[in-house]
Amino acid sequence: MENQFTVTDLFKHMLRNAWWIIVLGIVGGGAMYVVNKQPAATSYSATRSMYVAKSNTGVKDPNSRIMADSWLLKSYKTVAKDDKVIKPAVKTLKAEGVKVSVDTLRSEVSLSITDGTLLMKAKAKGIAKPKQAIKIVNAFAESYAENAPKLISDMPKPELMTKTKEADTDTMVAGSPKKAALFGAVAGLAIGVVLAFFVGVYKNVTATKN
Repeated sequence: MENQFTVTDLFKHMLRNAWWIIVLGIVGGGAMYVVNKQPAATSYSATRSMYVAKSNTGVKDPNSRIMADSWLLKSYKTVAKDDKVIKPAVKTLKAEGVKVSVDTLRSEVSLSITDGTLLMKAKAKGIAKPKQAIKIVNAFAESYAENAPKLISDMPKPELMTKTKEADTDTMVAGSPKKAALFGAVAGLAIGVVLAFFVGVYKNVTATKN
């Protein structure tokens, strides 16, 4: 008479193997918790501000000039990553012992406008070392102040603020450790159940043949 693997048999088989199903759930949850609790990446960033505006000397309506200058900042920002700004910065950095390509520097720096002001902020981010972040943002800001006015007609020369001397640490966490642990536990339990099911079927088929 052939053995039949009934639902009852399957349930009993699962109970007999519940210990390693639970172990897989614990291992899965623990592993996901540890992985997501560790910092995914640590990098450094640095910023340097500059003031960009035309002189108000002899202007009848200074407020109108300020409004016009604030709108022009958007145009000034567009040339921040032009080769005539980036390449001189790369050359300066090379002289300071920082080797970086034009494309890499272009991806690491940015220029933003501080709302409600005539200030622009140069930023270097995603840098491996704090000293490099400082050197990069200073070189970029100085190159921009020197070369951007050559690219845009009537653009005033930016007035750079004090050289940056400190970098910020940017630490990104992979995700929520608790949520990751729950997901890992569920996944581990599911894998355990599936493995237990196939092991039970295999044993039943083997017993039937014998």
